[in-house]
Amino acid sequence: MVLVFKKFLKFFSSLRFTIWIISLLGLVCLLGLWIPQKHLVKDWYFQWKIHAPKMVAVLDALQLTDIYTSVIALTLWTLFFLNLGLVLWQRVPLIKNRIALSKAKISDPASAGGYPFRQSIELPPGVSAEVPLGLLRSKGYALIEEGGLFYGVKNRLSPIAFGLFHLSFFLILIGGVVSVYTEFYGYLDLAEGESFQGELERYSAIPAPPSFPKIGSLPKVAFTVAKIEPLVSGFTETGLKVTLVDAQRREHHLDINRPYVADSTTFVLKNLGMAPLFVLKDKAGKELDGAIVRLDCLKEKRDHFAMGGLEFKVKFYPDYLLENGKAATRSLEFNNPVFLLTVFQGKTKLGEGVINRGGHWDFGDFRLELGELNYWVRFNVVKELGVPILYAGFALASIAIVWRLLLYRREVIGAFRTNDDGSCLLEVAAKSEYYKSLADEEFTKLFADISAQMRRSA
Repeated sequence: MVLVFKKFLKFFSSLRFTIWIISLLGLVCLLGLWIPQKHLVKDWYFQWKIHAPKMVAVLDALQLTDIYTSVIALTLWTLFFLNLGLVLWQRVPLIKNRIALSKAKISDPASAGGYPFRQSIELPPGVSAEVPLGLLRSKGYALIEEGGLFYGVKNRLSPIAFGLFHLSFFLILIGGVVSVYTEFYGYLDLAEGESFQGELERYSAIPAPPSFPKIGSLPKVAFTVAKIEPLVSGFTETGLKVTLVDAQRREHHLDINRPYVADSTTFVLKNLGMAPLFVLKDKAGKELDGAIVRLDCLKEKRDHFAMGGLEFKVKFYPDYLLENGKAATRSLEFNNPVFLLTVFQGKTKLGEGVINRGGHWDFGDFRLELGELNYWVRFNVVKELGVPILYAGFALASIAIVWRLLLYRREVIGAFRTNDDGSCLLEVAAKSEYYKSLADEEFTKLFADISAQMRRSA
């Protein structure tokens, strides 16, 4: 059993296995680029499904339209993480060996290879070997000695950063995979004063139906849209401010660049529209129908709504005026908001007219009244449980990179020798990670300083 287990570890941690897994994952990613994916290009996918239903049905059955969360992809990612985990585990002894202060690292600077910097320093009379060693320790070097030879290292723990960087890579990949499998994506349209309790049916099918997580639950978030305030100057939109009140009665202020985050879910402002209260009455003043209607009619868009068996086509003017007998707007500011309406009963056109806030419009046997005039906003709702893991991975990677580049490792070996005239000579050899020219300058200055201090102490 032990032999089988060792063979298992050797196979799954081998470079060949790593290459095969990465190649297969690369193939999965290429297929995901060639075949429209449900959760990435929803609009294209649904159009494609309408025009080629049989082909899409086959691809759906093979999970190729959702390939990143398919059984094949999940299996490959599991094997990849197994391989990466085993490789990381095998690197732990190597890191331990590098940071250990072992006498095996002591060698003669005259014959040791791999040390590009070499220098000889004559010790002044009366200065013992403990003086230069003490000066090296004061510069941050950890030293071990044996038989007139010594080994020193500065930033001895820097190899740990190498392990942290690999661990960060592991976390980033886990965060990405968790995000893909727990992702919820949808659109939510809410008007001023409207509350949301996390109901699935409140999500809009426009511009695309919500996508459900493979693992996990829908967003569990509750809030009320307290205020919507569009910011406009002339014909320039300068911003959009939205105030939400959560279930604990705490206010949250949103804008285009500041989303609302709760339950690992991000609510991003995507669109603004009008939410007027229309009431339809007959000639006698009896109310036939009424509702707050969400209209996507800003920026000269045309929209429509149905009420009381009638169809209304709408065009909105935020700052209405008549220009040469034609409806126009002075600006995008909401100074004189007016709706231009065309009403149909079946295919018969009943009339065309304008209506402003608090006003009414009579046509045929009906009267349409405009009461409140509020706004609605569309939220892009995304829930991904892997985002905190991703942030942790990127933070760990940043720490590891800074650690490796700034606190890079320097090593020095040395020997104390006695000349024929009785004087003492210090021979040193040194090396550094990265920055060879900078390291030469650093070692030259270091041993020049040590020589100067030894002369002063003589």
